[in-house]
Amino acid sequence: MFSRLLAVTTLALGANVYAGDFSVSSGLDYSRGSYGESQSSETWYLPVIGRYEAGPLTLKLTLPYLRTSGPVTRTPGGPGAGGAATVSSRGSASGQGDVVTSAGYALLEGMNRSWMVEIIGKVKLPTADKDKGLGSGKTDYSVQLDLAKPVAAVTVFGTAGWKKFGDPDGMNMRDPLFLSVGLAHKLGPAVTVGAAYDWRQKVTTRGYQVSELSVFVTRRLAESWKMQTYFVTGFSDASPDMGGGLMLTRLF
Repeated sequence: MFSRLLAVTTLALGANVYAGDFSVSSGLDYSRGSYGESQSSETWYLPVIGRYEAGPLTLKLTLPYLRTSGPVTRTPGGPGAGGAATVSSRGSASGQGDVVTSAGYALLEGMNRSWMVEIIGKVKLPTADKDKGLGSGKTDYSVQLDLAKPVAAVTVFGTAGWKKFGDPDGMNMRDPLFLSVGLAHKLGPAVTVGAAYDWRQKVTTRGYQVSELSVFVTRRLAESWKMQTYFVTGFSDASPDMGGGLMLTRLF
């Protein structure tokens, strides 16, 4: 969840909040849930995210490390980045996760400051070990449209997108639509709080829709540093029962 949430809230707060052409983010995400199984599963996810901006173009690369325990692995990449639960062997596994690349283009920013609109394409590369249950072993693609509109101290933002899953051996994955809506409120020059709801169609015939709510706090620590903490709760068997994390960003 966190990588998509971080991207959307960055858009919602505006590109001029933290000036800079390149940034690096890292942190730790934790989630726990049963995902329709009799036993609960836990996932720890540690990404390093590089982000480069050149005018209206934004390029991102996510290099993750993943540790799981229990019968299910759920990569917390969110609906647009590969966040599908997969059944793995019981016990624990750890290793490199799937690398995610993305390119976004701001369509309206600069022409109409009252709206921010960005179209984003993403590719999830099968770099995780599928034998350990850390990935599907297939390439996934997605396209999404992010929108945000500031109204005084509040920004309303949303995402609509479509994902093409690669079919693992013996499975026929559906290509789902996903949506997100949220609010971000500036409490002051350095602190923003908000909430976002995420939904995604089910990706298998016997699967479940994603339905989950996130609340977050973003704080500027210095001119080129910011921190985001968040909490997630799910309302379906495709979402975690609970989760949360912290992300730290350095802009250059």
